[in-house]
Amino acid sequence: MPCGDVSYSKAVQMVVTWAEEHDELIASLRDPDKLQKAGVEASRQQTAKQMADPDPLFPAYYAMTEQREGEKQFYTRESLPRPWQAAAVLMQEAQRIYEGKPSLEAPIWRIKYRIEELERGDQITSKLSLPSLPGLKEYVARLDNKIVAAARIEVRDTVPMPLYAELYLDKLNEAHDLGFGVHAGIPTDPDEREEYDFIKRKLERRISELSPDPSTLTALLERYCDFNSIRLGPRSKYRRDLSRLIAITGDVPIGHVRVESLRELRDQLLGKIKPSSIQAVFTPIKGVFGFAFDEGIIEMNPMQGVKLPRDKRPIEERKWKPFDPIEFGRIMKAAEELWSSPVRGLSDARREAIHMVVRVLAFSGMRPVEVIRLGPDDVTDAWIRITGSKTESSTRVVPLHPEISDFPRWIASGGLTTFQSINTDQVGSVRHNFGRLLRDKMKDPITDPQKALYSLRSTFVNAMRRAGADIQVQRAILGHKEAGAIRHYDDGPEFEVKRKWVEATDPRR
Repeated sequence: MPCGDVSYSKAVQMVVTWAEEHDELIASLRDPDKLQKAGVEASRQQTAKQMADPDPLFPAYYAMTEQREGEKQFYTRESLPRPWQAAAVLMQEAQRIYEGKPSLEAPIWRIKYRIEELERGDQITSKLSLPSLPGLKEYVARLDNKIVAAARIEVRDTVPMPLYAELYLDKLNEAHDLGFGVHAGIPTDPDEREEYDFIKRKLERRISELSPDPSTLTALLERYCDFNSIRLGPRSKYRRDLSRLIAITGDVPIGHVRVESLRELRDQLLGKIKPSSIQAVFTPIKGVFGFAFDEGIIEMNPMQGVKLPRDKRPIEERKWKPFDPIEFGRIMKAAEELWSSPVRGLSDARREAIHMVVRVLAFSGMRPVEVIRLGPDDVTDAWIRITGSKTESSTRVVPLHPEISDFPRWIASGGLTTFQSINTDQVGSVRHNFGRLLRDKMKDPITDPQKALYSLRSTFVNAMRRAGADIQVQRAILGHKEAGAIRHYDDGPEFEVKRKWVEATDPRR
């Protein structure tokens, strides 16, 4: 019984239910949207079934075998197209079907292959039923009728189901996986590599046009920067660094970027910039790929397969050297002489701001960017509050040094606003003009390349040490992580201890 071993009343109920479901299905298929959805789902289920249960007599792509007695004969690897060439063919076929102009090449190939099976004596167990395409029936009519019947070949009167956009996208993604997936090699021959890159970009552009992927390199960089609250200055640098990779790959979905492209970028930079600069270029790239991996956007992080060059210089050669007390005194005197009167090429507001920033750096131990980001509410007659800096531990309060007692009034008047018109590196103006002061404007120039604007921070550290401040106080003032209980800033003893040592610190001594 179709209803199984159930009572008559139960069987009647089941038949009624099936009839209702059948009527509902037929009615729903009159809706074009629901019909399309059903067609897409049926096609995907059929594809999944074929992938899960392939023909055991037909080898996977490139799984070649030698001809032996009783076996099928397959083409040699060398006679087959390369993976990226096969991807180009699949892309073209999918486009023809999508545009309603399917090629006869694929069905004719299937007919010829079926006839070869028949001639080899293979058992024909299933019908080869092909949809009606312009010219296909005429082609079959020219074949031997007995062979067509024995091979069980038929051309239906029905036309192929439309290739909906979703299925077109599926076929393009299948082509991409075949030609450029993890298991597809990248050619080393220059001509083949040019062809490979052309096909890859063309295919990825079509995929992107058909279904814009929200996980492109540029889109993920912005998500990464937003997630980590990265400010405008570093964010602009990160965009420039990532653009180096995009010049190689295009702004593709991050899952399409392979380890070979990352290594290509590394190799382009080798010998042109220092190892430390290569590390800096890859900092945002590593961050974006790590973020994508952690978020489950990619299943494998290709950066793990890229080895970057190490900076082999001793630590003494890598860090900024401090100024000695005599040099420091000469710098402060030269800065006063240069920036206390008009300077060609600098507005008065910018000139005064550069001078003030240099003075604050000299007597606070702050980082240049920390000073540039200060607002009037961050400075009082007693302290400077630093927030949103390099690390969590960089958030701190630094007692105001007597040598910069005019800083609160100056910043309250809007002194730092002159840097707001700079959209990229706002520290660059200070760094450039301080470098000119050292190398060009001083009577006896300081030419050591390891002495620059950032040397003022290490100069202040040395001065604190000479004054007798212990390491915990130094770390608390500099914003280093191991600051212990002194990191809990308030108006209590901890602040008073810091103020004592800041006021005792004089880089001129």
